[in-house]
Amino acid sequence: MATIYVKIKGIHCQNCETTIQKALLKLPRVKEVTIKNFIAYITYEEPLNNDEIINAITQAGYITKASYIRTNLKDLEKTSNLKQSFLILTIIILIISLTYKIFGFNIFNVIPTIDSNITYTMLFLTGLLTSIHCVSMCGAINLIAILNQNSQNRFERPLKYNLGRLISYTILGGIAGLLGSILTINNIISGIIITLAGLAMFVMSLEMLGLFRIPRIKFLTPKHKKSSNPFLIGLLNGLMPCGPLQAMQLYALSTSSMIKGALSMFLFGLGTMPLMLLTGVIFTNLKGKNKILINNIASVLILVLSLLMLNRGLVALNINIPAFEGNTQYLTPNIIDDTQVVEFDLSYNGYQNIKVEVDKPVKMIIHVDKKYLTGCNNSLTISEYNINQELKVGDNIIEFYPTKEGTFIYTCWMNMLKNNIKVVNKL
Repeated sequence: MATIYVKIKGIHCQNCETTIQKALLKLPRVKEVTIKNFIAYITYEEPLNNDEIINAITQAGYITKASYIRTNLKDLEKTSNLKQSFLILTIIILIISLTYKIFGFNIFNVIPTIDSNITYTMLFLTGLLTSIHCVSMCGAINLIAILNQNSQNRFERPLKYNLGRLISYTILGGIAGLLGSILTINNIISGIIITLAGLAMFVMSLEMLGLFRIPRIKFLTPKHKKSSNPFLIGLLNGLMPCGPLQAMQLYALSTSSMIKGALSMFLFGLGTMPLMLLTGVIFTNLKGKNKILINNIASVLILVLSLLMLNRGLVALNINIPAFEGNTQYLTPNIIDDTQVVEFDLSYNGYQNIKVEVDKPVKMIIHVDKKYLTGCNNSLTISEYNINQELKVGDNIIEFYPTKEGTFIYTCWMNMLKNNIKVVNKL
């Protein structure tokens, strides 16, 4: 008996390890296979040809080569090739920056307005339009759900995942409608939930990028565990703190009817399915280098999404992180009748930072053009002054009286858009 060590590219989850183990154990002289830190420990009876190992791993959809096969483990110390991931991250940042420069707004913030006047047809169309947001923000989850196994039926996993999503949306809509106005979650609880979800996704993205592996507890991990269930992942996807999804859940809540709430969420979810399903079917047919590329894209997208979610959670908890600061310029007020008056136009990107003096009344006037009003920026929250105000087309007046100095966050109702109110002793 002898042992050989093989570095493998493309491993991003436990199911990947199981798939590779099964492929290698089919080789007649291989007796045992364990995988640690992206390296396969192969116990075998001699002779064993390196080409057999490479072919088995390649056929399973992963990548290795002769230089990755060693008889000495120290020659294969864990290394992570992050060049491709950094390149992907750079491209994503450039796309977002160029979108902002060319169009003047962050495309992720353009969410349709969902209110009590929306029709069932519009709910479906809203889902259809929002599916672009779904692919960009939750598409990474979609990819993980469908790429965990080489399925014979290329439509099966994407279909199961999307059916899980649709059922989850419908059930949550029914529950929200049934509870109606009774269901309330304050900002602190919401912030904790979103922060924990962001942390979990951050850890998952680092694991997928190959920076570390989360230890598995053996008695919780069956030896013959099958692939992760895409239907179950779809069901859990309904619990994601996603902006458009939260807007729809609030709409379902406002119906005060289990049937209407379930129907509204069903139609919305149905609208998101065509693009998500098409994306899944395309990517589930990829193998080898293409599959690894998609996995890296998914990893980076989840990393970006986790940071955005962490920021939202911290904002809800009134914790300001300088690294997430956008516009650092502040508007100063005009003094009219001993009142500090600050005026600005609403944009897709939200509001403006303002700087005012302490112990003087403030009147903030927000001019709203219908074309810039979205389902995200249509309501703002100033926790310090207990203000929650819905914005309407025209002039919106918000008044408060600052009694202490400091910098206070104010946000959209989903904590996605953030600005500051800086209160100073003298301007």
